[in-house]
Amino acid sequence: MELIDDNGYLFGVVNVVDALVVLLVLAVVATGAVFVLSDDPEPEPTTETHYATLDLGTQPTYVATLIEEGDNVTPSETEELTVTDVYVTDQGDNRRVLVRVALEGNPTEDPADDTLTYDGGPPRVGRELAITTSEYSTSGRITEVSASDPDLDLQNTRILLETTVTAEEADRIDTDDTITRNNRTIATVESFRLYETDDPNQRRAVVVANLLAHQDGDTLRFGVTPLRVGQTVQLTTGEFDLQGTLLRTGVSGLPVSETDVLLRTELDSDTLAQLEPGDEYLVNDQTVATIQTIDAYGTGASDRRLAYIGVTYQTYQPREVPQFAGQRVREGTQLPFRTEEYEFQGRVVRENALEQRGTETTRMVTLEMENVEPDVANSVEAGMTEQIAGETVVDVTNVEVEPADIVLTSDDGNVFLRDHPVNKDVTVTAELQVRESATGITFKGSSLRQGETVLLDFGTVIIRATVVSV
Repeated sequence: MELIDDNGYLFGVVNVVDALVVLLVLAVVATGAVFVLSDDPEPEPTTETHYATLDLGTQPTYVATLIEEGDNVTPSETEELTVTDVYVTDQGDNRRVLVRVALEGNPTEDPADDTLTYDGGPPRVGRELAITTSEYSTSGRITEVSASDPDLDLQNTRILLETTVTAEEADRIDTDDTITRNNRTIATVESFRLYETDDPNQRRAVVVANLLAHQDGDTLRFGVTPLRVGQTVQLTTGEFDLQGTLLRTGVSGLPVSETDVLLRTELDSDTLAQLEPGDEYLVNDQTVATIQTIDAYGTGASDRRLAYIGVTYQTYQPREVPQFAGQRVREGTQLPFRTEEYEFQGRVVRENALEQRGTETTRMVTLEMENVEPDVANSVEAGMTEQIAGETVVDVTNVEVEPADIVLTSDDGNVFLRDHPVNKDVTVTAELQVRESATGITFKGSSLRQGETVLLDFGTVIIRATVVSV
């Protein structure tokens, strides 16, 4: 039997067109029934996102290096934690880790409580949250929560540090040395100055570092360390490890300046002969001091000289008083000076000056030696000079020698003034190179007044004489 016959009937019974109409009606009825009888679709769940700062505390280095932006945790279908920012610093041999996270969860039922629920409770300050990924597992304490801002509150600040390092480490310190943790630069050495210490294997370093610090409430911190004067800041690279004392914050650069001082010291003749203006004191190829002036005088010992040396030091000023190698530069301080050929220490007798006080001039002075032996009396002659570094400081113009007085008492008690049979009184007139100031006259750094004793070194003879008149 044919499916459709010659007259267009289906199975010879129903017209094909009528059959199609009936099928279309049945399809429409069935579709309507589905919509009428089926349940309404489930609404999409509502979620919110807040941001929190999470202090992960001290972490082993192998854990800290794995923590990255984009790390993700999903406790449930409607809850998610995503790391949005990472701040890693050194803490001893470990790392200190602070992260910013985005927390997605369902809003709380109380409309007045503008927060959400994540992993069983709202994210509040002090709460512990876990981060477990396929690579690591750790947890930390919430320190701050906000409805926006996926970034940590980080800012750059310059600080001045003072520390002691080995000589080998000092050789490896360089400007633009950087410290990078988790692909972020957290510190840069911008400038530094090195000084020697009493230990030849140690160096004192003064460093300006630009730190990436974290604003924690009212406190700016580098890692866990508050950036306050006196705190210890750690800067570690593959070349050196600095544990520095913070001297100042907010510096614009290395506060190094030139400070002139006048040093007083005693030197042997051989050392004095090596000193020259322009000599430099170098530490790791950095000039830290330069000799400017030299004045030296005899001491009474043939191989010793009293020297006044004007030196310009490269000092740093953490506070009001400039410092050199950890010592305050002021009157009374002992400061070093070294070269490859010699070294000495001198006491600061003047600040901000390279010369002795007063104006250099000459004075005709009368000196006297009383009751001296003939050999001494006859050793001084007119024309004798005392010279220091080729400069005449004493020029004898006249010498008078007379018998010394001696007092004798007779058997009957009478007193007689007589000439000493041997000893002499010597009067010396000499032109002295002196310095005059408002406070008086000085010769060889000491006061020159009537009654004072001066020492004259003529090379072949050294005498001590009393000032009679100036």
